[in-house]
Amino acid sequence: MRGRRGAASIDTWWHLVDGRAESPLESFARLECVDLGIPPHELQVVVRTPGGAFVGRCDLGWRLRDGRWLIAEVDGREWHSSAAAQAKDQLRQDALLRSGAVAWLGRFTAHDLSDLPGAVQDARRRHESA
Repeated sequence: MRGRRGAASIDTWWHLVDGRAESPLESFARLECVDLGIPPHELQVVVRTPGGAFVGRCDLGWRLRDGRWLIAEVDGREWHSSAAAQAKDQLRQDALLRSGAVAWLGRFTAHDLSDLPGAVQDARRRHESA
């Protein structure tokens, strides 16, 4: 990018780029969290049972002192809007919460993120302090 017109104006943003995001919506949610002062500790969090069995991989995660996670899942319309996808998401969410590794899991859509600025952080803060 160096030497291209306008590149100097975005030089301070390069440290925010993270290739682990799987959609622009995930990036938007993460960057909003960064702007609000509580960036996620991890992206694409792998959740396992105490015995080590894979349960799932989650979009954004904050590690609690007790080792469990607060998780935010960012659901794009393309992959999560059908009834079948929503049923599958619910089963996965139930398994994640039953694993004992996840203290809270919130689901957020594009509508949530665009109409409710700070939605992820507000929900995360409420559950962290509970």
